[in-house]
Amino acid sequence: MAEFPFATALSAVEQTVLSGQVIVWGPGSLSNLGPGFDALGLCIQGLGDRVEAWRTDTPGVHLVAANGLPGSHIPEDPQTNTAAVAAQAVLRQAAAQHGVALRLHKGLPAGSGLGSSAASAVAGAWAANLLLEQPLPREALVEAVLEGEAVAAGSRHGDNVLAALFGGLVLVSASNPLLYRRIPLPAPLSIALILPQVEILTRTARNILPREVPLRDAVHNAAALAFLVDAFRCGDWETVGRWMMADRLVEPVRATLVPCYEAVRHAALEAGAFGCALTGSGPSMFALAANEQQAQRILSAMLEASNQSGIAAQGFVTAVDEEGVRQL
Repeated sequence: MAEFPFATALSAVEQTVLSGQVIVWGPGSLSNLGPGFDALGLCIQGLGDRVEAWRTDTPGVHLVAANGLPGSHIPEDPQTNTAAVAAQAVLRQAAAQHGVALRLHKGLPAGSGLGSSAASAVAGAWAANLLLEQPLPREALVEAVLEGEAVAAGSRHGDNVLAALFGGLVLVSASNPLLYRRIPLPAPLSIALILPQVEILTRTARNILPREVPLRDAVHNAAALAFLVDAFRCGDWETVGRWMMADRLVEPVRATLVPCYEAVRHAALEAGAFGCALTGSGPSMFALAANEQQAQRILSAMLEASNQSGIAAQGFVTAVDEEGVRQL
C-alpha cells in the first residue's frame, strides 16, 4: 500500500490548537462475503486511511487537507466528507465546546469494494472522540460512523463501517444497522486480495440488482448465510469458503461488471483457495487460505489470471484485523 507522508505546513486553523494531537488508523474491510449482502463485514489488516487531528478553539470540524491516491476525488467540503461528518457527529453527541481540525490521508481507493468511505468515517469519528475531555466508549460511536458512511453511500449501511469500528467479523441488520453482533473468530485466517483496475460505481452496482427474486433462491441464501456465520464462529475455513461462494442473488449479477471474475475465481480455487468471492460491489476479489504461504501462491495465481484477461490488478496478502479503528 502506498504511503502518503503528512504535510508539515500548519494552517491558521492548526495554529489555534488548544491541546492534543492524534493520528488514527481507519482499517479497510471486506463486505457481503457471498450471501451476506449488506449484512456481513470483515475488518482487514494493512489497508486503510489515516487521519491526523487537533483540538481547536474554533467550534466545528475543519478539514485542513484531504490527500490520497493519484486521481482520487476526495470531497473537501466538511459537509460531504465522510471523516468530517462523522467527527462532527461525535462532537455534537458529546456537546463539545471545542472544535477539531482534520487532515485526511486516503490509502484506499473509492469504489474498490474495500470499505473506503467506512475507513474514513471511523478514523474521523475516533480522532474526534480521542480529543474529547471524556472519550465515549466504542459502542457509543455507532450512530456517528453510520452518519459519516451515509454521506458517501447514500444510506446507512453498517457492514463495512461497523467492521472497521469494532474489528473482526460483524453481522449487522441490513434494515436497521443499529442491530449488530460481533462474531468471534477462533483461529487466524489468511486472505489473498486483488484489486483489478476496473471502475464500478456503487450506484451502478446497486441499480442492476433484481427487485424480485425466486422464492427458492431466497430460501437458499438464507440457509447459506446461516451456515456461513456458524462456520466462521467455528473457525471452519473450508466450510466458510464453500458457503461464501453459494450466493444466488447478488454476486452472480455483479460479477458481470468484472471481466476477469471467472478467470480469477477459477485460478484461486485451482491454487488451493477454500473459496473466492467479490467484496462489496467489487471489483476487488478475495480468497481464503490456510496460511500466509498458501495465500501468497493463491495471490500469484489470481494476479496472473487477471492479467491474462487483459485487466491489470494490484494484489495483497492480508489477515483479519481484530482491533478495528485505533490511535497510531
